[in-house]
Amino acid sequence: MAGLATVGALVRVTPWDDLHYRLGPDAAWEFVADETPFVFRVEGWLEDGHIRYGLHGPVVDGPERYRGLVCSILTRADGSDWRVESSSSAAFKVGPGAVARDHRYDFRHPEGTTLPGYP
Repeated sequence: MAGLATVGALVRVTPWDDLHYRLGPDAAWEFVADETPFVFRVEGWLEDGHIRYGLHGPVVDGPERYRGLVCSILTRADGSDWRVESSSSAAFKVGPGAVARDHRYDFRHPEGTTLPGYP
């Protein structure tokens, strides 16, 4: 089986907790208890200099709220090597584009990455 980081690989994401959900940059945050899986297609690595800290790609299947958006999954402190592993735990963010680093925090921190178009 191909590793998660293989360009073109389909990755199934299953939320383990309530989703922090927003309809747009000016909308209030909502908490949605929905652990329905969705699938994204890997387009590439999230990189900061020489550090690869996650993967990104378009959502291709799952609930309507994810359609037309990009999923970014972030590596955890467990030492996962997504070049060879086919499953892993990861944090994720879904929005209009791949996340960007916010260097005020470690990338594993919830505020360590930002979504384009959102505060």
